[in-house]
Amino acid sequence: MSGDARSIDTTAATAYEERLVATVFGPWAERVVDVAAPAPGEAVLDVCCGTGAGARLAVPRVMPGGRVVGLDNDPGMVEVARRLAARRKIEVAWHCESALALPFADATFDLCLCLQGPQFLSDPLAGLTEIHRVLRATGRLAASFWASIEHNKGHHALARALEKQDLAPALRPFSLGDPGTARALFTQAGFRTVALRTEEREASFPSVAAFIEGIAAGAPATRHALAQLGEDRKQDFVADVEKFLEPFAGPDGLQLPTRSHIVVAEP
Repeated sequence: MSGDARSIDTTAATAYEERLVATVFGPWAERVVDVAAPAPGEAVLDVCCGTGAGARLAVPRVMPGGRVVGLDNDPGMVEVARRLAARRKIEVAWHCESALALPFADATFDLCLCLQGPQFLSDPLAGLTEIHRVLRATGRLAASFWASIEHNKGHHALARALEKQDLAPALRPFSLGDPGTARALFTQAGFRTVALRTEEREASFPSVAAFIEGIAAGAPATRHALAQLGEDRKQDFVADVEKFLEPFAGPDGLQLPTRSHIVVAEP
């Protein structure tokens, strides 16, 4: 490991991989990669790759002859992605760069993935326009982003409980929840065809406490909000979340409905 790698703080990224990729993002990544259907020989770019779940899934599908590149602007995420891929002997070229200025020539990739990424770009239109630029004319983008928060029951419970404590909930993950708004954004970025589907799946957690701890560990905005609670207020907050999520609790823990939009767009 290089000196630079040793100096990168991977605490939050490791928690994200262990607490959220395993329970929430990994299963969704599998679904979107299935929809994207990477083929042997294709060049794939995973934008906003996080800890690399989509990139790792794409590698065996593009072999022989293909290649996969992962890009994220968070050094901790990229370093964890690099370590996980190396441990599993999966070859991916990792880049810690901004999605708003992709370091690739025009028409470089056959497929771009952006899994739960468009809503987190500081300028979603600029980021999607960049993805459009680096796609070949025969290529495609497969992207996913959450539907409105009301359909994502765990996060909705957190938001309601935070509001009861006069704290602002983290709503940015759901900012593209309206399908019409999302379609218009992809069209504005230059995509010729935009096919949007909405799907649901359940995320499992052993308990409400494990859900809250997982979200707080892997999601900076939620972690920051919870840090503002004293011990008494935190107990009230947890009690409220438990009450809101009672319909989804059972002997095997929580089964939380999640709903995501999946877009396949062509240049």
